[in-house]
Amino acid sequence: MVSSFHGLETSKRALLTQQVALNTIGHNISNAATEGYSRQRVNLINASPLSAPGFNRIFTPGQIGAGVEYSSITRVRDSYLDMQYRRENQDKGMNGVYNATMEAIQTIINEPSNTGVSAVMDKFWNSLEVMNRDPNLLSARVDFIGNAKNMADTFNKIGTSLTTLEGDINSNIDIKLQEANQLINGIAELNGTIRKIEMLGDHANDYRDQRDVLVDKLSKIVDVQYTEDASGMLNVYSAGIQVVNGQLPTPLTGANVAGITSGEIAGYKKSQTDIIQTRDQLDALVDTLINGEIQITMPNGYKTSTPMIADNEVTAVDEFGVSTTYAAGTTIPANSKITTSAKFTVEGFNGVHKLGYTLNSPAETGLDFFTLKDPTLPFSIDNIEVNPEIQKDTNKVAASGQFEGPLTGMLAIKGNSDIALALTSLRNLKFEFPADMTSLSTGTTDDYFRAFVSDLGTRSSIADTNYKKSSDLTDNVEIRRQSVSGVQMDEELTDMLRFQHAYNAAARNMTAVDEMLDRVINGMGLVGR
Repeated sequence: MVSSFHGLETSKRALLTQQVALNTIGHNISNAATEGYSRQRVNLINASPLSAPGFNRIFTPGQIGAGVEYSSITRVRDSYLDMQYRRENQDKGMNGVYNATMEAIQTIINEPSNTGVSAVMDKFWNSLEVMNRDPNLLSARVDFIGNAKNMADTFNKIGTSLTTLEGDINSNIDIKLQEANQLINGIAELNGTIRKIEMLGDHANDYRDQRDVLVDKLSKIVDVQYTEDASGMLNVYSAGIQVVNGQLPTPLTGANVAGITSGEIAGYKKSQTDIIQTRDQLDALVDTLINGEIQITMPNGYKTSTPMIADNEVTAVDEFGVSTTYAAGTTIPANSKITTSAKFTVEGFNGVHKLGYTLNSPAETGLDFFTLKDPTLPFSIDNIEVNPEIQKDTNKVAASGQFEGPLTGMLAIKGNSDIALALTSLRNLKFEFPADMTSLSTGTTDDYFRAFVSDLGTRSSIADTNYKKSSDLTDNVEIRRQSVSGVQMDEELTDMLRFQHAYNAAARNMTAVDEMLDRVINGMGLVGR
């Protein structure tokens, strides 16, 4: 038999349930702007009816309902969208860092501009042509040395900037490792909290949201894979190792960086490779210009200051006036005057300059125009300078290819510009460059630098395209994820009105039952008193 107070109990249960629903809506609205918050829903179910199935039953037909109650409060979340977002977020983190690095490299190279390498090299070659027209002109020599020094300094500045950029990247990798380890520790701590709460049968909604935020942030820094065990704890893997095992975190170290395949740290690794590639490409330009093997042609009248080997048959007059024809590949004695054009194989700009004679008395020869800052290292953008002796004395620019007098007291013939002309011709001479540096293996220094800039521009364009693409994909997934998990104010206000009316109706029902019981208890049984 149904109790007289069954209606009160049903109304009370409805009031309490609608109140929980309203409180949950208030919680949603309060966290509408909270990062990573997932809207929560109260799952309403019918309360168990009074009569349970069995061999004995009450005589009242049908089952009397007991109203409403809630079975749980759960968050609205799509695990597939979470997984997809983190996968795209990893690529966005990597491409974002790499794109920023390529932009920084382009800024360092500064092309095209009036102060970039191409403009500086143009001034260098142009000043050499001016000196070729009048090698004795002091202002021309000063201008040539100044432009040569400016070119070397420009290469040095690029080298310093690339080294600084490498240092910044290494520092950022250390910083990102620390951030990743903090997130890993946070995930492990939240695993323990969630396990304790859900062992009691509750849903740790807010703690799960906090943990998901940490996983989202971790996915931007490193590659992330994860699984959830039966107790609700996440096991997280990154860089080929398990970084979270339940409540046990394993920090990432520098030794793990090589195993990181995506995220910002992978972007920094990729950036390091491109910085090294950029440096190697420019080093190849510098080393080839200074030391690259080339063949030049010296005109009639050139005098050898050292024994030299020509690549063709040459007729020369020795210091005693005896004319001799030398076959290709044979040695021409020092102090021989060439009467036919001769082809010599020399090592780049320095090799040609060594063939000339200075204006000093006696004239000097065999002087390097560019020298090494550190003699133990090869020529590179960091390790090149104009010979300090030449910087101090403009007469030591070896522009002449002829001299007067014996070797011990020879004087360069003033006005002769055979070597200056040969140096000027290097601008249009084709060098052999390392085949794996750019798309150009044979060409002039200008051609090679244009190929380098083109290669850099292509890599930068691809980096920018990939970053925009990954950003769009990440944003699209986040929009879809927010459409599922985000707090929608219109929907929450609609539910608020719905639960408010349900609450008011339950209260009105309780009032009606109360009035009925009052009539039964206080108003009945008075007849005949």
